[in-house]
Amino acid sequence: MRPLLKICGITEEATLALIAERNLHVDQLGFVFAESRRKVTPAEWERLAHTVPFGARSVGVFVNPSLQEIAEVFRAAPLDIIQLHGDETPEFCREVRRRFKCAVTKTFSISDGKEERRGQDGTRHVIEYAGTVDYVLLDTACGARRGGTGRTFAWERIEEYHTWAKAHNLPLLVAGGLNAGNIAALLRRYRPDGVDISSGAETQGRKDIEKIQTIIERMDEYEQSAVE
Repeated sequence: MRPLLKICGITEEATLALIAERNLHVDQLGFVFAESRRKVTPAEWERLAHTVPFGARSVGVFVNPSLQEIAEVFRAAPLDIIQLHGDETPEFCREVRRRFKCAVTKTFSISDGKEERRGQDGTRHVIEYAGTVDYVLLDTACGARRGGTGRTFAWERIEEYHTWAKAHNLPLLVAGGLNAGNIAALLRRYRPDGVDISSGAETQGRKDIEKIQTIIERMDEYEQSAVE
């Protein structure tokens, strides 16, 4: 099965229009409501929501939000998925899913692993999230920054999280420094259920439809090779 593709940090209607016009296979489209150079306001989201291509799921990215902040976005236009990219507790994730009747993605930030003892169970802090979320996302930890770093993490950490996610029937997505040049290696070696790409789909800070198309081509090539 082809892994899920999420393109994150959408800010322009033109990007959405081109994805639809070219009939590109993008499963999830991310809109950042946390502090970021890619941040969109609820008013901007209201306009963008009308241009989301048919078949793609909209994902709102938040970092340690209040329920009121999420509700403000939903008043502008609903989201299909809420991605929680901060220190949100399992109880908060459960309440978000209940209150807003949508799927929840929980992000876990992974370092380059240099300061961690090998053999340490890195998934011990995620166990309580089973039953409270619908997707798990691994992204790169970079100081206080939450995603969008353009840097990869230590991919060997994926396996332990993937084993846990599979045991709980949770799709596992990987983010952090992915682009058309390295996505095939990630997919072949670690076989995540999906990938989340932001800076790797940009040129000079703006989404680049040609880069998005090339990423999709690489994913299609991977899918074909897996079948063969």
